[in-house]
Amino acid sequence: MYIIAAITPVFIIIILGKALQVARFFPDQFLAELNRLVYYVALPALLISRISQAPFEWKTTSSMISLFLLGTLGSLVISIGVARALKLPVEKAGSFIQGSFRGNGVFIGLPVIFYGLSALDPTAEKQASVMLAPIVIIFNLLAVLVLIRCGKIDHSTQSPTAYILRHLFQNPMIVSCIIGLIINLCNLPMPTLILRPMDLIGSAALPLILISIGAGLDVAGLRATATPTIIASLIKVTIAPILAWLCMDLFSLSSTEKMITLIFLGVPTAGTSYVMANVLGCDAPLAGRIVALSTLLSAITLPCLIALGL
Repeated sequence: MYIIAAITPVFIIIILGKALQVARFFPDQFLAELNRLVYYVALPALLISRISQAPFEWKTTSSMISLFLLGTLGSLVISIGVARALKLPVEKAGSFIQGSFRGNGVFIGLPVIFYGLSALDPTAEKQASVMLAPIVIIFNLLAVLVLIRCGKIDHSTQSPTAYILRHLFQNPMIVSCIIGLIINLCNLPMPTLILRPMDLIGSAALPLILISIGAGLDVAGLRATATPTIIASLIKVTIAPILAWLCMDLFSLSSTEKMITLIFLGVPTAGTSYVMANVLGCDAPLAGRIVALSTLLSAITLPCLIALGL
């Protein structure tokens, strides 16, 4: 019962965002500007402030990342096999595969951990913050590799390696994680005059993100849901974390550390997968439907996954 009570507020805020959008409480242009504010200002402030101050325990963090990587690569391999079995065209296969493994760790995972697990273990926020940098890099790197291979970009004018590097180092989330890591590892002092405003701005990021996700949720588009959408969504929110759960005994992790890892694996597909699929010439509508369906399914699956990690 506690698990449901802990996670429910996250989805209530998402529903609120959808209700405000349906009621036309704010114009579409406002949502676009809100996303820009969160993506380029509030979220980087949150990541830098949390990662720079989080204590590193290399053995524990490396174990969590290894477990996370097992679940991610396992779901990637399964989705490739399913895409071939379904004989999907390469453009659809790219969106299908990306949607099966690329999770919304920052926009959904962090709120669930911050609002849900912190009451059980005060260290959950810091442990989750430490995991963010490698998770963001892993998801983005694998997604770009898959979409470049399956998409329709002109390889004669765009070097895949150059594109990957440019994408990684233009991503504000990755840049923020790297800055936070440098400050942390080099023990650079963060003056209170800088840290406190960053904390205040960052604290606004999570609720604004959830409202934005709800407002942008294309429920009507699910009428076009087909087999690839359903299968990719199920792989993302169930298979990926279950694969990690089956391997948990290989690592010495506490209940909180297991839950954090399972949450990051069990979150729905990242909304940015739609943007990247569109830019790299894959099936953007399919990517959008996977985002919507996996988000709805995660309201059921996340409480179950947290119970598995207890």
